[in-house]
Amino acid sequence: MRKSIVRELVIGFGFINGVWLAIGISPGDWVYNFVKPYTTNLPTIMKIAFAIIPTILIIATAFTIFKTYQHGRAMGIIAVLLAFIAGGLIFTNWIATIVILAIALILGALSFRRR
Repeated sequence: MRKSIVRELVIGFGFINGVWLAIGISPGDWVYNFVKPYTTNLPTIMKIAFAIIPTILIIATAFTIFKTYQHGRAMGIIAVLLAFIAGGLIFTNWIATIVILAIALILGALSFRRR
């Protein structure tokens, strides 16, 4: 259980989001812009539902941050932030990325083990 939480939060939420930032792509915006031209012929209720999707994604992100804090406290949040920084550095300094990600994984494993 602990290993899956560390993988999901530190790698999945922190590192992968940092990589997306380094690439310069927002996956949510990309999907939204891809689907938007096809929504012109939808009924109004579907357009409203489609407009609510970004709000749902923001709420899901806030919930993930809350769950990270709940499981790992401040050390868990720091581990996710370090993984995010490591993901952001992946194209500029891959050695720093490996070191920071390793620190984040160790810190994440320690923080989630305490609970």
